[in-house]
Amino acid sequence: MPLAVACAVALVSGLLVVMARRPVHAVVALLGHSLSIAALFLILAADLVALGQVLIYSGAIVVLFLFVVALLPAGGMEMPTGSGQILGAVVAGGALIAGLGAWLAIGPPLPQAPTVATGGVDQIGRSLFGQLIVPFELTGPLLLVTIIGAVAIWRRQESAP
Repeated sequence: MPLAVACAVALVSGLLVVMARRPVHAVVALLGHSLSIAALFLILAADLVALGQVLIYSGAIVVLFLFVVALLPAGGMEMPTGSGQILGAVVAGGALIAGLGAWLAIGPPLPQAPTVATGGVDQIGRSLFGQLIVPFELTGPLLLVTIIGAVAIWRRQESAP
């Protein structure tokens, strides 16, 4: 039952991220989605990954997004939703669900979960600071460039008459 509730919260908050009309509302929904994913990790007994989800995504990246959105004039413009966008979203969502259902029906069987816990903190640390060190270290400059870009766009719009 807790797994179904966490999945439902993740699904609803994910839809709210996509359907939000204001960027601030989308960021708050993203925070709810990130926390529900952390809850799913806890339910699946992946405590370290859940802690990383809360600290890195909920605590840092979502706050960074909120900071960048706050720099936008009036918290971002409200986007009008046209009927073509709604129709496109319904068609794309239906195609995604149909494709996923077909893959599950005719695809290979899903692998069974291991009965013994594998991969502890030691293995995660070795892979993160071993073979994955370059992507791990590149996330910092990437986030810095996004902030600089948001500030540059904000200042350009602020100086325009």
